[in-house]
Amino acid sequence: MSPPRKEILADGVEIWLADCRDVLPLIGRVDAVVTDPVWPNCPAGAISGADDPWGLWATAWGVMPECGRSVTVMRCDSDPRFLFSIPKDLPFFRSIQLPYVIPGYIGRVLGGDETAYWFGSVIKFQRGRQVVPGRAPSAQPSARPPNGHPMSRSQDHFDWLLHWCSDEDELVLDPFTGSGTTGVACVNLGRKFIGIEIEPKYYDIARRRITEALRQTDIFIDKPKPVQQESLL
Repeated sequence: MSPPRKEILADGVEIWLADCRDVLPLIGRVDAVVTDPVWPNCPAGAISGADDPWGLWATAWGVMPECGRSVTVMRCDSDPRFLFSIPKDLPFFRSIQLPYVIPGYIGRVLGGDETAYWFGSVIKFQRGRQVVPGRAPSAQPSARPPNGHPMSRSQDHFDWLLHWCSDEDELVLDPFTGSGTTGVACVNLGRKFIGIEIEPKYYDIARRRITEALRQTDIFIDKPKPVQQESLL
């Protein structure tokens, strides 16, 4: 694999084309790790890491930078014991359901909804966020249009989730960026963002989506800064 590559899209917004296990040791403390990782029941061969999701997750957390909270999204039929690698110093806070208007069928499981598992600190006590809810608004199909990634997520869900699990100007890390849904939510809500994606084709999708979000929020300055090569040596 080529050396890790980082591109700064705007102040406080960067994305890496790399294996997260190579890059995470280079990153300092972050406020929150918010991610939709390779699930424990991901179909074999579907995406990079699907051959051993448990090992990938455990290894990633072995080099994860210090963080204030971790929010991990998995489908409702994913084994939550997968999250065992999250450090004990991040106590469990709560789970949050991310439902869809139109339910899906997964064998004998009705739903296809996702669940966000929140560990660690709670966001600041602010008006309108005194009590953290356990269920997001149901996402419409239009909130999850095809974008080239086989396992994309609802942008509405992630915008809503980032509103509740992070504060403005906090630094959010997504080591499994995929199509960039977490990064777009961070831009929409004024959070700083570091994303890492191993697949070049999905990195390109994420970069394009985050760049467009930056344009729409009027904080995009001229054009992306030139790609910066980062060496692990």
